[in-house]
Amino acid sequence: MILSRSKPATDSRGSTGSSSAKKNFPELEDFILKRDYVGALTMLEFLKHEGNTEIWAEVWAAWCWFHLGEYRQALETYERVKGLGNLDSRVADNIAMDLAVCYFYLGMYKESQQAVEEAPKCALKTRLQFHLSHKLGDEDSLMRAHAALRDVPEDQLSLASVHYLRAHYQEAIDVYKKLLLDRRYKRYERNDMDWIKILCHTSGTYMALNVYVALCYYKLDYYDVSQEVLGVYLAQHPTSTVAGNLKACNLFRLYNGKAAENELKQISSEQHTFGQDLVKHNLVVFRNGEGALKVLPEMVDVVPEARLNLAGYRLRTREPLEARALLEPLQPTSPLHYILRAVVAVRLYNDTGDEEQMKLAQQSFHLVGSSASECDTIPGRQCMASSYFLASQFEEVLVYLNSIKSFFVNDDTFNFNYAQAKVATGFYREAEECLLGIQDESIRGSFTYLACLCRCHVMNKDAHLAWEICVKTAGTPDSFALLQLVANDSYRMGQFLVAAKAFHMLDRLDGGPEMWEGLRGAACGCAQAAAAGKPRAAADLADALALLKGPRAHPRADHIVRPIVKWAQQNRIPI
Repeated sequence: MILSRSKPATDSRGSTGSSSAKKNFPELEDFILKRDYVGALTMLEFLKHEGNTEIWAEVWAAWCWFHLGEYRQALETYERVKGLGNLDSRVADNIAMDLAVCYFYLGMYKESQQAVEEAPKCALKTRLQFHLSHKLGDEDSLMRAHAALRDVPEDQLSLASVHYLRAHYQEAIDVYKKLLLDRRYKRYERNDMDWIKILCHTSGTYMALNVYVALCYYKLDYYDVSQEVLGVYLAQHPTSTVAGNLKACNLFRLYNGKAAENELKQISSEQHTFGQDLVKHNLVVFRNGEGALKVLPEMVDVVPEARLNLAGYRLRTREPLEARALLEPLQPTSPLHYILRAVVAVRLYNDTGDEEQMKLAQQSFHLVGSSASECDTIPGRQCMASSYFLASQFEEVLVYLNSIKSFFVNDDTFNFNYAQAKVATGFYREAEECLLGIQDESIRGSFTYLACLCRCHVMNKDAHLAWEICVKTAGTPDSFALLQLVANDSYRMGQFLVAAKAFHMLDRLDGGPEMWEGLRGAACGCAQAAAAGKPRAAADLADALALLKGPRAHPRADHIVRPIVKWAQQNRIPI
């Protein structure tokens, strides 16, 4: 940047020191060119202390505060300059524009819009109006500002940024690609060199494009590509807060939160004032929500993802109403927002049985999964699977889950949902393998898990394993429902001894006529198996008869026991 300023007074420096000292004394421009804004502010304070009260010093101080990310301080400084009055018309116009930009960065969009109307027509005003139209949701103004953009790098970069904010990541990449191919590397034939390789050779003014492109690839879930492109920029600017944060996010997706946190710690020193809100926010994410209630509430509407992450935290802590309260003020604009809204609706349906919540969940999941930007992504396919899951169309669920199964080999939540779909479609052996591989104790202790596992054991001819689960869970709130499932499934599958044990237990707990009839039928089934000469059938029949004759036997039990015992004696079957 070419600086245009008045030469600061040098009287106080000219009276002391050697000529060498004069020569080596730093200038404001030295700090600015090195992006040492703290140093520049120190120099400006020094000049002020030396008696320099010119307006340009205040303007440069505001400029430095802005580039340090201290937008409030910059705004106050610009307002102080504006309040001086008697400003040159060019300075006044610039101050109006600078105020509008500060308001924009502070999220005060209406104030920014009012301020920008006072500024004269210029390219920066057009770009700012373009961004304000997006932030305020004014589509008509957005289209007008879009039409006013020129084919110059600054305007095209603004267009790309709005594409990014509207989740049109590929369109943003196309803009960056055009800038690189058309303006920097025209000497290359477009078909002769992959544009990513061109990007990796970018230098000078266009170096920052690496970060923008890497961010788009991150949003598209191409974390390896993002990391490769980002490495080019970090090689030149290793202390960049934005680039370092993005690298940490890639590591989080590729590896784990620990690796991401270690990377982020390298850029989170106090000297980096810019981006500290983002760093603090991401540390909460990398630590799996640790400190969420302390950090995230103050970040809501400052860091865009903070509201969604706080809603996700509320969901994990079983507070769906609080999560819904966080999501409702904003119209969903991102896939994550729709997904969270769907999950909240499912939780509320489970709690209240409200069918409207179920419809909302299905619609939200389907909207994400069928969208052009998400249909081929992993989250998009998960959403389609979830939509079909809620509609009980489990064959369709497996189509989508099978396509992404390799990415979730050790993911307990995925394997649990996958196993349920397998159970519903009759693939019991595969479902049993998935269920037994789950390590999460909260899942293993749930009724749905136990019910699915019991059904798999019974359908795979291992009903005795299902009975062992019933014994272990005796006395729990879900034990009765589990016994019913095992009793009926075992009866249907001809595993009559386990059916008899389960119906006997149910008869003792409930005493209803259906339980006695089930026990009686299971005992007869054991007798039928013994008559057919099946292995261990005689021993099973003896155990079944013992259940019928045991304490608190049914009054009509003797009518079943005596004929079976007589028949067994006649056929020399040891019972």
